[in-house]
Amino acid sequence: MRRITDPGPLGVILWILTLLQAAPAFASDADGSEGQIFRPDSGDQVPFADMIDDLSRADVVLVGEEHDSRAHHRAQEAVIAALLGRGPVVVGMESFPSTRQEALDAWWRGETPSFTEFLRKVRWFQGWSIDPGLYRDMLEMVRMQGVPLRGINVPRDWISRVAREGLDALGEDQRRRIGEVADPSEEYREALRDSLGEHESGHGAREFIEAQTAWDAAMAGGLLDGLRDHPEAVVVGITGKGHLQGGYGIPHQLRAREPDLEVRTVVPFDPDGEDPPLNGDADYAWPMAPDRAEDPVRIGALLDPEAEGEGVVVEEVQEGFPADKAGLQAGDRILAVNGGEVDDTTMLIYAVRQQQWGGSLRLRIRREEGEETVPVPLDRPEDGSGGGHGD
Repeated sequence: MRRITDPGPLGVILWILTLLQAAPAFASDADGSEGQIFRPDSGDQVPFADMIDDLSRADVVLVGEEHDSRAHHRAQEAVIAALLGRGPVVVGMESFPSTRQEALDAWWRGETPSFTEFLRKVRWFQGWSIDPGLYRDMLEMVRMQGVPLRGINVPRDWISRVAREGLDALGEDQRRRIGEVADPSEEYREALRDSLGEHESGHGAREFIEAQTAWDAAMAGGLLDGLRDHPEAVVVGITGKGHLQGGYGIPHQLRAREPDLEVRTVVPFDPDGEDPPLNGDADYAWPMAPDRAEDPVRIGALLDPEAEGEGVVVEEVQEGFPADKAGLQAGDRILAVNGGEVDDTTMLIYAVRQQQWGGSLRLRIRREEGEETVPVPLDRPEDGSGGGHGD
C-alpha cells in the first residue's frame, strides 16, 4: 500500500477548484444523479474526494478519454491536480512516443521557452493529429508543478508495420521497447473484432489484434518505466479509453508483467449517448457531457516534412479544400501565415489550426522565382476530411 503524504501547496488546491468550477458536470447534483462518479462493480456513488483517496494508494491510475472531448481532459486535469495534493505524481501520455522523451523532459523541467517551441520539439502533428490546445492546460500544469512527464507511446509506423507484417517484422530495439506482450483475453479479441467490423475469419482481424495488443503492451511498458524511475509516485496514464475499458488493453498488460501492481481505472462516459460501464469495465465511471471540440481547420495542403530551405514546401493539394480553391500548387513554398513566418510543418499546421471555419487567412508563398500573398477563404469542404503531413 502506498504511503499518503500531507496535502500539497495551495496552488494545487486552487487549480482543482478552478477546474471543478469550469466543469460543473463534474460535481454531483443535489440528488446525487447526473455527474456523480460511481463504482460499476457495486453501483455505489462515490464523492470525488473518496475516489482520490483510493487512487492515491495505487501504483498506476489510468484515466481514459475520447481525444476530442474537452470535458474528459478537464476530468484528467482534476485527477492529476488532486493527486498532487497527496504526493508525487508522474504523468504518462499516449500523445507522445518515448522517442521524444528528451523534449518532454525539457518541458516539465521548465527549459523550453514556449508552448509553440514545445510543439516543434515533440513534432506534435507528425505523431498526434489531435488539436494540441485540448491538452495545453494539462501540459501547463505539469510544467508549473514540475511533474515528470513521460511519453508512453511508440512511433505510429511501428504499430502500422505490426498490423501489416506481424510483430516479428520489428527490429530488435523496437521489440525491446515494446517488451513482453501478454496474450489478450478472448473477450478482448472479440471486442477488437467488433471494432474492426469483421468476424474471426475476416481478413486482417488477426493482424489488427496483434498490432493493438502490441500497442497496449508498449504503453504499459512506458508506464512501468515511469514507476521504476519514480517508485515513490503515483503514475497517471492519460490514454484513449478504448485502451483500458473492460480491464483489457493496458490494465491487462500491466498485471501480466507485475501481478501485484495496484492499478485503478477511471472511465468518463456520456450518459445521454452511451451505456454506463458495467462491472469489470472500470473501477470508477464518471458521467459527463463530452463537450466536443470542433473539427480543426485544414486547408488541404499536404506538406513535405523533409524539404530543406526557407518555409514549408507543398507536396500535394487536395481537391475541394481551401488550398485548392485558393490556387495553391504542388511545389509552392509557404513562407508565412497571416504575416507570421513559418519554417517547419509544425509551426505551419499550428498556425492554421488557430483559425476558424468560415474565416480566412493569408499565405505568403514563393512560386518559382516570385513571391505573392494568397488569400485563403476557410470554407469547410463537403466531405470534411483531411490528413497526411498537413492540414
